[in-house]
Amino acid sequence: MAVFDSEAFSKELQKNQQSKFLLLGDEALSRKEAYDIIRQFAKELCYTEKLSFTVDRYFKWDQCASSLRSQGLFSQKRIIEIIIPSGKINAEGGESFYEIIQNFSQDDLIVVHLPQIDKETKLQKWFKEIEKIAYTIRLDEIKPSELPFWLKKRASLLSINLDEGSIQLISQFVHGNILAADQELNKLALLFPSQSISYEKVSQSISNVSRYDAFELTKYVLNGDQMKTISTLNFLREEGQNPISITGSLSWILKPMLEIKELDFRGQSLENHLTKSRIFGDKLLFTKQALSFFSLKHLRAAIQKLSEIDKISKGVSPGDAWLEMTRLCLGLAKIASRGRKI
Repeated sequence: MAVFDSEAFSKELQKNQQSKFLLLGDEALSRKEAYDIIRQFAKELCYTEKLSFTVDRYFKWDQCASSLRSQGLFSQKRIIEIIIPSGKINAEGGESFYEIIQNFSQDDLIVVHLPQIDKETKLQKWFKEIEKIAYTIRLDEIKPSELPFWLKKRASLLSINLDEGSIQLISQFVHGNILAADQELNKLALLFPSQSISYEKVSQSISNVSRYDAFELTKYVLNGDQMKTISTLNFLREEGQNPISITGSLSWILKPMLEIKELDFRGQSLENHLTKSRIFGDKLLFTKQALSFFSLKHLRAAIQKLSEIDKISKGVSPGDAWLEMTRLCLGLAKIASRGRKI
């Protein structure tokens, strides 16, 4: 399936003005742009109150239902965001959510966000109900074959022109991460506005930061290299990078690791699972090594923290995203460092 098209979605929204949305997938840039478009649309239509719920194992559906029943003093139009990071709800929660969905107000703008979901979830009554009333938006990871076309289109929107060699160079550099690709294109647009950009200029731009991209940071973290972890974090922050680029890179590696721990994979399926998650080459080697350093508890806590940092970065929750990111990365690096010494 093609990557999320922000232009097409904006036009669709202005044309049909939906008020119920189901977001499926967790690609970082697509997720950010989809939320930005929906929130801007809501602002234009005078939605003034926002309620946000993140469903975890401790989530209280009765409290959620009570909050949704409580109208403001002047019955303000509300944005209601329900985020389900795991993509799963237990049977009792599913029944509660089904009832909530049926009682959604026509005046409320609803956003339900899940990651990639399995066949079991698709069969749940609550999922079928939200799928029936909502406009579905796919936030899939981009396929390698789609990336060059996406880069050309994105570059055109930024009024820059790249030759085929430059497109291939950026494709190799970002390893399928379109948030990193978008940052690279925006940097080129600032350096060389409204012009054709040579392969040499693109190569020089990339080489200046290649030591400090978010994927290198992930490797330093999982290898337990605390000094390189902190220096890379500092560099990325000084360069004006958004912490979302780091959450996307870490999630790409940590989520498959968590699945392996939860499903108790045996040796023969381990590498296949990582490969299907698009973890190849050097990443495959250090990810396999890191699996022995981190427990199920470590990985669950890390994924939860990444979700919190993501919300802080988007302004949904209060806090300092860079401070929390530094704490998380150094904490994971220390665990990996101890693991290597055992």
